[in-house]
Amino acid sequence: MNESLRRYVRKEGEPIVTINARVFPYLDEIAINFDGAELDPVLPSFVKAVGETRQACEAASVNIRGRHVSIQGAPLNLQLTASDLVFDQGRDEKGEALLLVRSVGNGHFAVSVAQLDLENAIRQMAEREGAKQGITIEETRVSLRARGARSIAADIRLQARKFLFRANVDISGQVDIDDDFKARISNLKCRSEGAVGSVACGMLEPHLKRLTDRSFSLMSLPLGEIKMRDVRISVADTVEVTAEFGTAA
Repeated sequence: MNESLRRYVRKEGEPIVTINARVFPYLDEIAINFDGAELDPVLPSFVKAVGETRQACEAASVNIRGRHVSIQGAPLNLQLTASDLVFDQGRDEKGEALLLVRSVGNGHFAVSVAQLDLENAIRQMAEREGAKQGITIEETRVSLRARGARSIAADIRLQARKFLFRANVDISGQVDIDDDFKARISNLKCRSEGAVGSVACGMLEPHLKRLTDRSFSLMSLPLGEIKMRDVRISVADTVEVTAEFGTAA
């Protein structure tokens, strides 16, 4: 498990996975520690087993913790707890061993990021993109607000400068999660005035167009037969997304 996770996780030092078991194949706990790690932003696709599978082991609990985790420069915290898990083992199309989750009694997942940390990550990204056009980003302000239990709106203001000319660039948009657990990005807009603002918005437009009306199904995460039961978004100084999951009835 450690070897498989390190394909997507960069962390120095101690093992990522610790397993406590008194009598195999009945495990007391699988503990996964991502503290201080850098995670690959691209999720691994769910790999199906080829041929027959058989039960491998059971786990009373799985606990995943990640404090100060970095994804594309954005620091966040994540936590996952699950109970009464059953794992199957099989082989993929290349003949490599697979460990698959067959069922979960109950699970809870939470990921959170401080608005200030998110603001810093956006500023760094804007600085990298702006430098390609000779634009300096002097100030960044990010404001996120909840529009409901599954909806969040974002307003971003960048103060841009090119030579002696300055302009404020305002970007807005929202993310909504529907009853089918699909997250959809919409209403992405860039507004500004003057030559510098026009260049900045022109630079951002291709990126915004690629994201506009794009949807991402949370049900397509690599969870096998495990299904989402509920998702909630809360916004304060920290933005937090929580989800409940388990084996579909």
